[in-house]
Amino acid sequence: MCGIAGYINFTLKPLDLSSLVDRMLEKIAYRGPDQRGIGVEDNVALGMNRLSIIDTNKDQIPYSNKKYKVSLVYNGEIYNHDILKKSLQSKYDFETKSDAETVLNDYIEFGLDRVEKYNGMYAYAVHDTRKKKVYLVRDKSGEKPLYFVRNENFVAFASEMKSLLEIIPPKFKMQSSYKAFEFCTGRETMFEGIHQLLPGEFMEIDLVHKTTKIVNYWTPWNKELDISEDLDTIKSDLTELLVDSILLRTKNCAHKFAVFTGGGVDSALMACISKPDKLYYCHYDLGSAFDELDYAKLVSKKSGSELVVIEPKKEDYNRVHEKISYHLDTPCTWTSFSLWMLLESLPEEIKVIMTGEGADECFAGYHRYHLLHHDEQIHKLDAMQEYGYLIGKYYGSPVERYLRLVNRCENIYDEEVNTYLKELIEFYFQAVDNDVVHGMGLFDLFTTMQVLLQMSDRMSMAFSKENRSPFLDYRLVEYAFNLDTKYKI
Repeated sequence: MCGIAGYINFTLKPLDLSSLVDRMLEKIAYRGPDQRGIGVEDNVALGMNRLSIIDTNKDQIPYSNKKYKVSLVYNGEIYNHDILKKSLQSKYDFETKSDAETVLNDYIEFGLDRVEKYNGMYAYAVHDTRKKKVYLVRDKSGEKPLYFVRNENFVAFASEMKSLLEIIPPKFKMQSSYKAFEFCTGRETMFEGIHQLLPGEFMEIDLVHKTTKIVNYWTPWNKELDISEDLDTIKSDLTELLVDSILLRTKNCAHKFAVFTGGGVDSALMACISKPDKLYYCHYDLGSAFDELDYAKLVSKKSGSELVVIEPKKEDYNRVHEKISYHLDTPCTWTSFSLWMLLESLPEEIKVIMTGEGADECFAGYHRYHLLHHDEQIHKLDAMQEYGYLIGKYYGSPVERYLRLVNRCENIYDEEVNTYLKELIEFYFQAVDNDVVHGMGLFDLFTTMQVLLQMSDRMSMAFSKENRSPFLDYRLVEYAFNLDTKYKI
């Protein structure tokens, strides 16, 4: 994992771009304590703080290919980079073991045509001096952040918003998403002028015409997947896919790794398949209804991994809450304290953790999904077929019902919030032909789950640790949203 930053100057005004980007990187030094590098060429400065996970050697950064005049700064892991690398080795000399160099040479050979096949989490910038273009690319599920500021004078980007506040003044802006969810999601942020690339997008910056263009290169729906109708075959295929996804996220690691567990199916699967060096569980004594310690112990026994139990206290919260706020940048989510305490307890030799983000969104794990699903089953009964108008009047459409379920606005009649939510929910429902189970999952994947990923990235990077999420393997996500929903609920 790393932190990246850059500045593209569109003006003739001379600037010390290296010092400017260095200040941006200094704000997020904790993201990559092992190495820092900055490169400047043609009014473009790219910089990177490096946390070495796969290749622990010191590399020349930004990564560059002098023959083709292309350079790259990179944050993330491409878990299938060794497969991509094999197809490039006959033509390119690799000087490092890093997946970043694979991405660089893959870009030179294929442009961005193969990004859809990248299996991992990534946010990177490529400066192509031949084409006189810069590309900013963000991963498919939004695991790695990429923020930007864009105006007529410059484009700047960074892994965290605090870096961009080095070059523009902080100006608060209330967003509809914050009023709806109590956190900010989507392209807009709570700082005016700071935006983010959405999952599965890249930005093309034309250095000649001084223009930018955002392109969506991946969505998980409407893929032509050959999914069997036989339940046993589905079980077998899904098992094979899940095991491969989890094991992929254990092999690209020169360090020990851990799984954060509760008692859920997602963390239990990760632990029992991957056999981590240690399991960690955050325990609060709130009574049996909220206690999953017995399940965590069972997972430990089945996986053969030592269980470490963390029990935070009030004084811990008082000690760390300001640090948590600093790293989150904006109001985020309620589990950040627990995650901070778990990360704080990790020994130095554990650099990688695995968590279960995405499992509930992809495979309908949230209880609220049952509400709309069973509503729809009742509405489809023969006895109800003549009462569609009355059902609509009484219940509202599935979009309206889900809007009421997810809306956390203090004023539930706020017209701005309701319009925002309705348009967003409709988009995802329509993308899957109004299948309510797929629609709810997609909406959550690209809205509410994004804040969990934001929290997860900021907390782990505060401790220079890497968080991997096997359930967000793009093959699993595509499979989940092309599987008949009768197999989900």
